[in-house]
Amino acid sequence: MNHTDEIYDFIVIGSGMGGLTSASLLAKDGHSVLVLEAALAIGGCSSSYYRKGFIFESGATTLIGFDKHQPLKKLEETLGISIPKVKLNPSMKVHLDGKEITRYEDREKWIMEAVRHFGEQKAQETFWRKAFRVADVVWRVSEKNTAFPPQSAKDWLSLLKNDPRDVWVLPYAIKSVKEFARNCNITNPEFFRFMDEQLLISAQSKSDDTPFLFGAPAITYTNCSNYSVPGGLKKMAETIRDFITENGGKIQTKEKVLSLEKKNGTFKVTTSKNRSYHAKQVISNIPVWNMEDITSGEMVDYFKKESAKYSEAWGAFTMGVVTDDVYPDEMPLHHQVHIKKPIPGIHSDSIFVSFSHADDEERAEKGSRVLNISTHTETDYWFALNGHYDTEKERVHQQIIDVLKEQLPHFGEAEIKLAFSSTPVSWENWVYRKKGRVGGIPQSMGRSLLDWTPNTPPFEGLYLCGDTVFPGQGIPGVTLSGFHVYYRVQEQLKKQSFH
Repeated sequence: MNHTDEIYDFIVIGSGMGGLTSASLLAKDGHSVLVLEAALAIGGCSSSYYRKGFIFESGATTLIGFDKHQPLKKLEETLGISIPKVKLNPSMKVHLDGKEITRYEDREKWIMEAVRHFGEQKAQETFWRKAFRVADVVWRVSEKNTAFPPQSAKDWLSLLKNDPRDVWVLPYAIKSVKEFARNCNITNPEFFRFMDEQLLISAQSKSDDTPFLFGAPAITYTNCSNYSVPGGLKKMAETIRDFITENGGKIQTKEKVLSLEKKNGTFKVTTSKNRSYHAKQVISNIPVWNMEDITSGEMVDYFKKESAKYSEAWGAFTMGVVTDDVYPDEMPLHHQVHIKKPIPGIHSDSIFVSFSHADDEERAEKGSRVLNISTHTETDYWFALNGHYDTEKERVHQQIIDVLKEQLPHFGEAEIKLAFSSTPVSWENWVYRKKGRVGGIPQSMGRSLLDWTPNTPPFEGLYLCGDTVFPGQGIPGVTLSGFHVYYRVQEQLKKQSFH
């Protein structure tokens, strides 16, 4: 058998955290697994890259998921691995109209901080205590539920077996964060500005369009344990990669999947290296929008229909900056800066900044700091610029630098050693996400749990994970999607063993 006819139990398309999670769990069970990644680096949007002697993250991001009932903790325990990490406290500062709002991990300390800035003490206490209760239930239930959202009568029955004391959270699936806050008698418009931008970075939508059921964990993630990974997020992906290869799996980078077809019950995957691989089962970790480009026949019809459901999704304008280290030791690594006036070309009212850890000399030599900067933008804007693209990118780049010099503490005193920017056009080239869309499907009050693309499309042996499949956004969300697929596979294998 030559290398163009290799056969595996499972082929995983894409090495984002969803794909790596499902691949590692299957490798642990002794299955032969091949992971194919189009980019040079593994990890997808949860990765890092080298540039001119420094290590930058794929985007400005926080890292949670290691607390009780959360998926990264479960992954570590299941695989017997330890992802390298350093705990951060406080998690973040928000800079809003001259105020510095500190997102403390301690819940009571955070409530006091919210009251100090937004007033309305009783309303704030009611809002945040209920948000914590709902978030705790969501994390606990998400750990136990192996088939969510439900897709069959059996899935619904398994849901009913949950602790009946948890059903009180379900009405919050049809009540927005904004509506709930108003029901708590919160009226301060500054609070809603704060809330909208916090939700935009965690749920990809604002308070009037995010169901409180999903908004609660999204707005309380800074009250979870937050971490930095020494050497960059790629170290997290590499820890899982090492587990996969040590357990007989293979990961091949710079090998883009060009086509996926099914004949006689077996999938054939053809790649950019003119190779073909075969497997009875395939797990796709690439966005649902990309699937129509690699499939044909009934599959392409299905994915065109699914993609059309999600015609709106965000892109990111991102920047990598290196400065000398003029920042005080107690300064948090993450900052959200509210802009005072709109910047044409970005479609958010805030800019998110993540610093490398002062002690992380892998990412930057001592005396320097790496900053990753990110803000939301509409993808179509950048793809339609034609001959004006470079000048427009430079203008937005400079305006963001000017905002940070004015509003991000100490940045104006720092010497900028390196600065570059990227748009959705860059993201499409880097991580091959169609139109450069990142962050997953925005939350929406108009979409029920039953409207999400299922992780089991109607093609036996094909599974989906990643940020365009429930539960969507963020590193914990995509990790959980990898667990969901693994459980679906286990269920299918059990069925086959009975026949």
